[in-house]
Amino acid sequence: MGSSLVLTPMATTDTDFVARLAADERVTGFIGDGSTWSREYTVQRVEHALSDPAISWFIARRQNSPVGLFTATERGQATEIGYWIDPEYWGQGLAKAVVGEGLSQLQESGRSAFIARVDDANIASLKVLVRYGFIAQAKEGPGLITLTLAMRTVQMPPAS
Repeated sequence: MGSSLVLTPMATTDTDFVARLAADERVTGFIGDGSTWSREYTVQRVEHALSDPAISWFIARRQNSPVGLFTATERGQATEIGYWIDPEYWGQGLAKAVVGEGLSQLQESGRSAFIARVDDANIASLKVLVRYGFIAQAKEGPGLITLTLAMRTVQMPPAS
């Protein structure tokens, strides 16, 4: 399944998909204050993500169908990641595949330090991140855990 999953940079044409996820309380329940997003707010967030060079949003696709969202935001020395999976595809290992593909693409672009903030009640998300080597570092307020991951970058020997 992992090989059939691709991440593509989000475009304005993906706004309807993101809005559908953002309007689903199962998706947003562990995000921010747990509230769903209005269409207007979603459009604002998509426009901001597309215009800010420190923010990269990707649509996860399987067999050309959107199945999730992967986000990467530059935060000083680290890149904060996040992800949403369409509930229609929950239980199929897609969170693991999306995180793996996202980290791989970010590492290929030269990023090696990552953070993620997760509600401590979101056990499934915590398990995915721990499987990739993220380590809990701090608790921020009620229920929010910050995890970090430092990947080693491998220097390739010069071509002879």
